[in-house]
Amino acid sequence: MTDSNTLQQHSGLGRLSGISIIAATLWLSGCSVHQFNQSSIPAATPYQVTAPFHIDDSEAARWLMPEDNALRVEYVHLPAPMWYGYEESILANLPAILTLSLIPIHGTSTSTSSAAVVWQDQMLWRHQTSFSAKTWTSLFFPTPFLMPGGSGGDAALKNANAAAHKAHLMALADDTRAQDQRYAAINSNSPDALAKLLNSGDAPLLRPKATAQLIALAPQKNALEFHTRYADLPGYAGLLPDDLQAWLIGPDGLKGWQLKAALADGASEDDLTRKLILAHPDARQAAIQQYVDASQQANWSDNAEVARIMAEVYVNANHTPPFSSMKDIHRQSLINSGLPADLVKYMTDQPPSELMITVARGGSMKSANGKALTEEELIERLVRNDNSGQFMSPYTSDGVLAEWVNLANNANMGATAGSAAGAMAGAYAANKALDFVPFGLGGLVGGAIGSEIGKSGGREAAISASGGWAAIKAASDQSFDSLLNMARYLKQKYGTTANFMDAMRATTQIYPEFSSVLASTN
Repeated sequence: MTDSNTLQQHSGLGRLSGISIIAATLWLSGCSVHQFNQSSIPAATPYQVTAPFHIDDSEAARWLMPEDNALRVEYVHLPAPMWYGYEESILANLPAILTLSLIPIHGTSTSTSSAAVVWQDQMLWRHQTSFSAKTWTSLFFPTPFLMPGGSGGDAALKNANAAAHKAHLMALADDTRAQDQRYAAINSNSPDALAKLLNSGDAPLLRPKATAQLIALAPQKNALEFHTRYADLPGYAGLLPDDLQAWLIGPDGLKGWQLKAALADGASEDDLTRKLILAHPDARQAAIQQYVDASQQANWSDNAEVARIMAEVYVNANHTPPFSSMKDIHRQSLINSGLPADLVKYMTDQPPSELMITVARGGSMKSANGKALTEEELIERLVRNDNSGQFMSPYTSDGVLAEWVNLANNANMGATAGSAAGAMAGAYAANKALDFVPFGLGGLVGGAIGSEIGKSGGREAAISASGGWAAIKAASDQSFDSLLNMARYLKQKYGTTANFMDAMRATTQIYPEFSSVLASTN
């Protein structure tokens, strides 16, 4: 009996599965048909026109005939990939509902095609056209195939894209001809007239031609002086030879020609080196602040910290560093032309180390003999060789622990769980993990640790156990002007020594906020 029931159940399930498969097959194999609505795109007939550029698309090149020596541009055509936005009227489709779609449901689908002309990463022109199709759909019956003019979605989309492409090409021909007339109306032998046209944006399709013509007007002598006047025009530097390009790359004030002029006017190489080093963090911070300001104006976020984190995410993904287009051939050209190699080496898209940035913010990048600082000399710039700084070093100048460190640790101030020592050990042990926390969140996590230390560390008790502040200062012959300098110096110089944790334990008892700085410092 059981076997009979089981067979019947399997038989019933088999019939249901078969019906489902048939329904799915009908649905997937063509229960929807489309008919491109040709009236949704204005009729367009491309025509041939002389173009001030050489277009790289074979179909577009049939209609836009390049002038002699025209610069090459990229034609980007993005056909509509599929039909979108099926719209239907319930009242109009009442017969379909009553007949369970034996009479097919009908509605309208839409899509969009676009085309653009691009030159040196600049979009010179863009055209977009939307179109529609009548659509019939049935859930269970292939009756949509009976609708006159209906076809598969791919066939209708192909016809629509072909019509849209004609509209793109005709629009490009129209705009090219109109903009060429604007160019013809100016004095193309006048640098100021060409620059005015380029700055106006009135004839973007003429930008390659007008830029090349402007460059051609440069005098034989003092050509660089001529080019510096127009170097900020988009695409200008990219058309110059490498030896001229080199002088025009970089942020304003730090281009090669500006550095050369500054040196000639008496600026020190050391000051210019510091400016080149700081160009990277300053540009990044400016980009972050710009994003934060925009988010506040647009009310994207009421939380300032969240807005800054979002800004860091965006800048990390999209920020273009200074000198991003500077190549080795450019740097060598600058050196060959007399710009100091110690300056040129910083004209790169690679950001300097945090240590170098810290030193650059503090003062000179030169040693006593006038040479560039070595790595060891950079580290030593972070520390004061006296006890006049705000924060005392746990190490003396001869590399041993200061007496107050031993007193603090012998007093066992941090032995209990949750104390300053325990938090410090946790903060430092987590440092490697914090190094991988994205977008500067390490500082936030470290800050939370530091907060707990401040509540439970008993700073005054730690100072007393260490002999008192006068004794701490008297036992210290090195100090720091900031906790950041102290964290970088101690990690760089003593981070691998056996007594480093003893030093950090005592230091955190005296300066509870130090743990968060140490944990978030590379």
